[in-house]
Amino acid sequence: MSEINKVNVTVTFGLLRAEFSGTPEEVIKLFNQFIMQQLPQYDLAQKISVNFTLNDLMLAFANFIRITPEGARIWSTDLSDKEIIALQLVAAKIEYLMNRRSSTALSLQEIQASTGLNSKSISSRLSELVKANYVERETTDKGVTNKITTLGIEWLRQQLQKKSKI
Repeated sequence: MSEINKVNVTVTFGLLRAEFSGTPEEVIKLFNQFIMQQLPQYDLAQKISVNFTLNDLMLAFANFIRITPEGARIWSTDLSDKEIIALQLVAAKIEYLMNRRSSTALSLQEIQASTGLNSKSISSRLSELVKANYVERETTDKGVTNKITTLGIEWLRQQLQKKSKI
């Protein structure tokens, strides 16, 4: 086949990308196969994928978190210690996504300074959150830090949603 009669098509859908080359009939056939096979799988993958963007986090937690010149702060007092700690970790993630922090993780001391909670209470609640896979504990050369997991964000979102309905 000469290059003159050849059709080149590039299809982009979300993160999917395909290139087809050939006669018009071949390209149409390949394109149809791509649509029939890949798009249903892509749609299904999107339905089971969970990833919180900065916008998602800000919308979900706008009633509870404020970004101040001193850093992110919890703006609600009728929450459990566990919820306050998880919220502070979400706030750190929001600040990170806004390029206001270098990491999503917080040390126990940072959580205590931000929340005013007792360090023993923070330690106990963090252990519970880690056990439930809502928080991930990391040991670095700077010490032990904690960061909220995607599962933890969803758990907290649901907890706070229940409270706002009461």
